Amino acid sequence: MSPKRLLSFSPEETFLRLPHPYLTNYSIQPQSPQLSPPTTSNDQGPQAPRDQYFTLLPNAIKPVQPGGQLPAFPFHRSDLSFSAPRDPPNSLRPAESNNTLWGRARRCPSVSIVWGFEGCPSDGGERAAAGGARRDEPPSLAQLWLLVYALFTYRPSVESFRVAVLGPGHDHVRRLLLDSLLGVMHPEPVAAPGSPAPGPTPGQEGREVLILRASFWQGAGSPFGPRPAWLPSSPSFDTTNSNLPPLPLVHTLTYQNNNTSSSRPVRHPVRPSKPTAGSVVYSRYIPHLRETFSMVAMDAADEKHVELFHKWQNDPRVSAGWNESGSLEHHRGYLEKLRGDPSQIPLLAYWDEKPFAYFEVYWAKEDRLGAYYDSSDYDRGRHSLVGDPSFRGPHRVTAWWASLIHYLFLDESRTMRVVGEPKASNGTVLMYDFMAGFGMMGFAELPHKRSAMVGLARERFFEVCPFGADVAGAEEGVGANGDGITGGGVGGYESLKVVGGTGVGLVPKL
Repeated sequence: MSPKRLLSFSPEETFLRLPHPYLTNYSIQPQSPQLSPPTTSNDQGPQAPRDQYFTLLPNAIKPVQPGGQLPAFPFHRSDLSFSAPRDPPNSLRPAESNNTLWGRARRCPSVSIVWGFEGCPSDGGERAAAGGARRDEPPSLAQLWLLVYALFTYRPSVESFRVAVLGPGHDHVRRLLLDSLLGVMHPEPVAAPGSPAPGPTPGQEGREVLILRASFWQGAGSPFGPRPAWLPSSPSFDTTNSNLPPLPLVHTLTYQNNNTSSSRPVRHPVRPSKPTAGSVVYSRYIPHLRETFSMVAMDAADEKHVELFHKWQNDPRVSAGWNESGSLEHHRGYLEKLRGDPSQIPLLAYWDEKPFAYFEVYWAKEDRLGAYYDSSDYDRGRHSLVGDPSFRGPHRVTAWWASLIHYLFLDESRTMRVVGEPKASNGTVLMYDFMAGFGMMGFAELPHKRSAMVGLARERFFEVCPFGADVAGAEEGVGANGDGITGGGVGGYESLKVVGGTGVGLVPKL
């Protein structure tokens, strides 16, 4: 099956949605043929046909979700367009044995980003009808970021795109992409060991920027300030300055159970202030579900939050794993205790406006797990439960599982590893962890269970980027490195049930 063509997306369909607090819906709008600039890359030969170009514009029917708002400055521009990603033909595709930076780059899909061409919609010929920019002005970094977001939404299994930027001020635009590390310059040709040097490559190679998936999902180019776009809230310190640097490294000691006489102290960094109770700490649109996944800082003073926690913990299915069934007052006290613990943050997870799960994230150094391995200062872990059974199933789990890990890496740039300690016999949890990129670190003999200690390095997570099914559908024989590993189509989760980033299958059923 070939990838779903961009032309098949309706202009009335939401292709992409900004995170909270904006929740702005964007649609794919094809440019009419007479507005499409001629192909400027010779990757398809000198007789290459004109490419079809597309523009991202706010959805005309529903530009903003309830409770959302338009950004203060425009992310869209009617004359800013991109071509559909084009995989290189076999005649120009380096052999798989050439695994140099150049060889891998040449196997990536190519895209052209263009603006300011004649005939685009304009306001009196001076300003684009949407976005308010002159046709001779280069796009902003925020507008480029949105297009890059669209590319990785359409083809999330692709590690990088070769992008040619074409329009007035193209050198400035190229510099924006490079300075933000959304991309790097296309590598120089290098021969694989034992092979002749590659000849000159036709097209834009010398001017192309290699847009990196790993950089994008780490927040490169995020337009909302110093925090990555998917983290709407800052910690609740009392300041109006949103551009504060990361907290300095200052250590302190914590005694378990606050008992300085009988507990061995744990030395760890002073932790940042917790998010404001009730604030959204993470938000991301999940295209294959057409819903926004978000996490809110649990509020122990909010009766609705407490009652949900109480209801879920008394569900026999949840209680079998958490062992926390009890009265409403017991659960209120549990959440109050967490509120006073700087090493743990309780979170309530939502699909759109519907709460469905509870998570606890913790700093591993202060957790009991920290004593079972050589823990680093900023290692983090998480516990999770799905309270609403109507939101179960692999099509949802794969999305929120990766999103929760994504949050832990984005919230603190010094977090180099996320760890876990699921029950060693819990095959389902281990399989989802392996799909996300985790590996076994050993076993931990905890007092109440034998745990499988798992760990996921930051670099590995952003190599895999396990963010779910391709909007484009299953890709025929082309994966992250063009090696036949597919990204999986909408509903096509069989191809996702592998050890993250490989073709090694896991289990026949989840």
